[in-house]
Amino acid sequence: MKISTRLSAMVLGFGICIQAQAGDDTLYQVSTIDALLAGVYEPVAQVGDLMRHGDFGLGTFEALDGEAILFEGRIYQARSDGVVRQMPPETGTPFMAVTHFDQDLALTPPSDQNYADFKSWLEAALPSRNIAYAIRVDGQFAQVRYRSVPRQYKPYPPLLEASKSQTFFEQKEIRGTLIGFWCPAFTKGVNVPGFHLHFLSDDRQHAGHLLDFELTRGQVAIDLTNDWSVGLPMDPSFLDANLEADRSEALHRVEQGKSDE
Repeated sequence: MKISTRLSAMVLGFGICIQAQAGDDTLYQVSTIDALLAGVYEPVAQVGDLMRHGDFGLGTFEALDGEAILFEGRIYQARSDGVVRQMPPETGTPFMAVTHFDQDLALTPPSDQNYADFKSWLEAALPSRNIAYAIRVDGQFAQVRYRSVPRQYKPYPPLLEASKSQTFFEQKEIRGTLIGFWCPAFTKGVNVPGFHLHFLSDDRQHAGHLLDFELTRGQVAIDLTNDWSVGLPMDPSFLDANLEADRSEALHRVEQGKSDE
């Protein structure tokens, strides 16, 4: 009974916070994750357009050319050759999700967690599973494993096929930040249900799509988002794509870096 009362008070407090910051608590994205899975890699927006909607987020670039990380108002490209570079605002993107990050909740995770344990711990701490959250984790990592996918060429293959040429990276004893989102199950097909995080090292020399880690110590900042805006492209590559199939299994394999199963 005490736990229920405390949780209700917590959620009420978050609700007040959300309403007070309604202008900033929007997750804005262009295109959908299923379109990306289907091989729609044409540029449907410029990253500069997305940066008007947020200073924090992730996605990819035209032709699936590496992982995109928007952090503190700067957009980074994590290439498949390991190079990390800042990109100009006119760079094209086929899929990206962003928000204005404004911390609503701060948590200290248990030390020495791997990614699986971290996800279970953080999901248990979320006040609701029916809204989206922007998630930032600053920490010291004993180990972090991530990947990037190389630029693709027409005719574009589906993402699962393209990810067979992905490059895996592993760093040890490194400081960095995890940047991304947790989305509800009902966003299936539009975004990635559950966790979708990218890694960026403090020295900006290492970055990519997160696969696993061992977190020595860190801090978690969470921004609750109660509004969602999806820009659907009018590009023929999107309009003509077959997006009726269930791509849940393909998404799971891509997210886990298991394209060859």
